[in-house]
Amino acid sequence: MQARLSRDLRFDGKFFTAVLTTGIYCRPTCPAGPAKEENVRYYQSAAQAEFNGYQPCKRCKPELSPEQKLPSHLSQALNLITISPQLSVHELALQLQLSERQVQRLFKENLGLNPNEFINQKRQISARNLLLTSSIAIADVAIISGFGSTRSFNEHIKKQYKLTPSQLRKSAKSEKHNHLRLKLKYQGMLNWPLMLDFFRARVIPGVELVTNSYQRTITIDNCHGWIKVSKDDNNVVNDEYLNLDVMVNDYSQLPQIISRVRKMFDLDCNLAVITEHLGQHKEFQQVIVNNQGLRLPGCWDIFEFSIRAILGQQISVKAATTLAGRIAKKYAEKVETESMQRLPAGLELYFPSAQTLINANFTELGITDTRQQTLRTWIEFFNRNQTLFRTSHNTESFEKTLCELKGIGPWTANYMAMRGLSLPDAFPAADLGIIKALTNKAPATTATAKPLTAKQILAMAEQWRPWRSYAAIYLWQTLAPQNNNE
Repeated sequence: MQARLSRDLRFDGKFFTAVLTTGIYCRPTCPAGPAKEENVRYYQSAAQAEFNGYQPCKRCKPELSPEQKLPSHLSQALNLITISPQLSVHELALQLQLSERQVQRLFKENLGLNPNEFINQKRQISARNLLLTSSIAIADVAIISGFGSTRSFNEHIKKQYKLTPSQLRKSAKSEKHNHLRLKLKYQGMLNWPLMLDFFRARVIPGVELVTNSYQRTITIDNCHGWIKVSKDDNNVVNDEYLNLDVMVNDYSQLPQIISRVRKMFDLDCNLAVITEHLGQHKEFQQVIVNNQGLRLPGCWDIFEFSIRAILGQQISVKAATTLAGRIAKKYAEKVETESMQRLPAGLELYFPSAQTLINANFTELGITDTRQQTLRTWIEFFNRNQTLFRTSHNTESFEKTLCELKGIGPWTANYMAMRGLSLPDAFPAADLGIIKALTNKAPATTATAKPLTAKQILAMAEQWRPWRSYAAIYLWQTLAPQNNNE
């Protein structure tokens, strides 16, 4: 009860409160006046609250609460359900390499529902959000949300929300577009200008475009198209959502597209918790104040990013971007204007896949012989080990695996973990920018006049766990705008 009454942000997403008299469930941080304790029920997840018949609060939007730290298998399960909402419990157990009984226990203990109940509620929550925030056809919403049929979809939505899908959509005002437009919710502050600046410095020509929005071509298996991510006012730091415009040839991939974009712009992090932890250390106090809403930039595609990271070893951002552009220009598939009409000028290439580059010749692109060999070694490794990049949740084990490859060192492995996999506790201690930032902050004594070593920096960074990836971003920001290292 005290946690509920405190409205402390640290409890956001850890539990949910529902009120018997109103039939509404909320976050513990909801600004609405507190209900009497005898009328309150507590739930472990938004899905559990909805399963018990409660409707989401329109003020605090509990269905959009930040994700909390969960057991690794459960976290992996939720990612799989998000990307493939049509999965059955049997299929989920196979992918997790667990028995169905283990999966049942995992969900019940941590989320308060068995897997079937949770998956069904997740589908309904996803469908509701699409109906309220997009103009996509209702029949397509049913498929994208994971329902087996339109009839089943209609029945579930009407039972849960007391409205048909059409009535639910009419309850929200939405603009009409010649492509799909979604609103991606997030919690807390997001410094959109800083996020755009970061991506702007790393744009791959022909593949990406950054103005007051981020745009790029995308491919997922046989799905290809275009996305645009923007804010209604890019000067607003503290807002509730980003706009996501999507035009693809296969909208069944929409759950995966949304998942990737959310990671790319770090929309699910609890920034208040992160800044509170790092703000206890003198290295970050001023930069946090000066750069409120700074988040961890991720990537669209781990393979594309890994090539970019290898090219960036020991050279400037600008030079690495130039080399990535040359690879794209030589090996990329061109956008067909007939199938993808009205793409902005400058977006004309789909970045080549790992299979496309398996026999690539990188000579005459200005890439050193050593780096060419590293690229060939890496592309072969990636093609054989793609599961590694979908299941890695531990920075140390990921780094150890990658560093066994010739040409891949701790910097590259941690940079891939940090931005490629969006792991929160990766830390490229040998990065020149980080060394410079921390050396500048060290006391001006004879002992610290020399640049700090990676070993010294790693020891210092122990106190920043489990948010060392964010520590790296903040340290780089202390060097802006003159910072020109990855």
